[in-house]
Amino acid sequence: MTHYTLRRRISLRESFLEILRRRSITIRPVNRLKGIYLFRAAVRLVLEYIEWLVEEPVIEEVSDDIAINIRRAEQRRLEKKMLTLQDRSYLLTRPENREKEDRRYVYELFKKFHIFVKYPERLREVLAGVCYYQYLRAGRVIVRQGHKPRNQYFIINGEVSVTKTVIDRWTGETKEIDMGILTSGDIFGEVAMLYEIPRSATVVTLTPVDLILVPQSEFDDIIRPFLQKEWDLLRDALINFNYFKSWDEKTIRECCILSKIRDYQIDEVLLGDGKGMVNYVHFLLEGECSLIEHMIVREKHSVYGTHYEIYDPEKAKTLSWSKIIEKIDELDYQKTKENDMKVDEDFVDYAQLLLSSKPTNRRRDLDERASIITITLLDVINQWHKITDVAEMLMREPSSISQQRYPIDVRTIFMQICTFSRGACFGLGENMVNRRIVANTPVRCFLVPRYWLRIHNRANIWERVKQFMDSKFPTKEQLFQNFVTNRRWLEYKKILVDDIGERTGRRIRNNVTIHDVPYAIRIVSDIGVEI
Repeated sequence: MTHYTLRRRISLRESFLEILRRRSITIRPVNRLKGIYLFRAAVRLVLEYIEWLVEEPVIEEVSDDIAINIRRAEQRRLEKKMLTLQDRSYLLTRPENREKEDRRYVYELFKKFHIFVKYPERLREVLAGVCYYQYLRAGRVIVRQGHKPRNQYFIINGEVSVTKTVIDRWTGETKEIDMGILTSGDIFGEVAMLYEIPRSATVVTLTPVDLILVPQSEFDDIIRPFLQKEWDLLRDALINFNYFKSWDEKTIRECCILSKIRDYQIDEVLLGDGKGMVNYVHFLLEGECSLIEHMIVREKHSVYGTHYEIYDPEKAKTLSWSKIIEKIDELDYQKTKENDMKVDEDFVDYAQLLLSSKPTNRRRDLDERASIITITLLDVINQWHKITDVAEMLMREPSSISQQRYPIDVRTIFMQICTFSRGACFGLGENMVNRRIVANTPVRCFLVPRYWLRIHNRANIWERVKQFMDSKFPTKEQLFQNFVTNRRWLEYKKILVDDIGERTGRRIRNNVTIHDVPYAIRIVSDIGVEI
């Protein structure tokens, strides 16, 4: 045996002894309870889950009353959103003990209650095999501010309150701020686990809640890559704008939590016309969109040409009301005059009748007089009701359809004010009356809540941006003057082309109509006027 072989055997023996020595001193945690401790744990679990353990299954009965059956069906539909005893038994099974059928059942619960619905389908299938279930009564603390994160939570049923403790930098006093209430379908705890920072708020149950937990190890292996990709996308979008370069890491992280990225298709309205997310400021990442304003213009044709003026529906409504009131006053005066003349004639007829009548017919004459006066008063009342009915009909608020019914010489004109490209922002509260922002190409926007930007408004930058945009956009009068100038040029161009054609003796034939031009091009190029 050579010296090299002997030395190798000794080194192998020492290596094995070292491994055995390390294994002998390693403390292995035991996850099993024995004896009295196991009994106590079982009793605590029973007391914790006693509220839904004693629930009795509802036996469905069919009644002859249709209303009762409909009410029961509606109640069953609402109860389907609650976990049953069977659902909880599957969820309480430890992940390492779940078989294939158990994981499939849990995944069906994920789809039924929309658990982690923002994650991809494949990711949810994996989470169905590794998640935990927890039931908590009202008043229990789920996470506490400043503690190390250990789980990510999803609320199946119930409500929890979120509070944050802050210290006033001037007085040094500690106060508690209510951050809101989370309900079914909400997720919390993922930000602290993603950035490995302490909990930023305390979460306490307001009602009994059913929770789905994802431990730290499973979060790192399954969810972290997906979330990290989304958060990197938000951070990159945030860094692309100079407004946010002076923000610290904490502010950027809070902004990413509240912000979102949204895509828009061609000709889709981003903001305006009652559409869009009006409480968010839009930062344009990709694409191009236009700010379009519409005007209501009246055209008056005469021998001197076409005259344009802005049509104001409110002003026209006021004028029409004045005419209506004048007409009602005129009808009222005419009817009053007719009634006075009729009363005088009736009085003369009654006087002649009284002189020619005998004393024995006095009672009958009084009845006839009363009937004549009554008929006259009823006639006046009926005529007044007709007038008031017309007024009431005219006082009604017009419907959305009737609001679009303008006079025949009134038209709606769309004018493009400006074009937004990459790096632009809008939705800061600028004037959007009769305006809308429409996508010219596929657009991607970074959306930040407006209230949050108001809080982080250093040097009043957002108010200055808003004032700058309002100052650069033309007013309604300036836009109308531009419209009239363009119309005059189109009229002159058409006359000039026709004159050249007549002098040269050639007429250009063109079968293309305005309907062959795309609507978007008509708006941008200001085409479509019949001259």
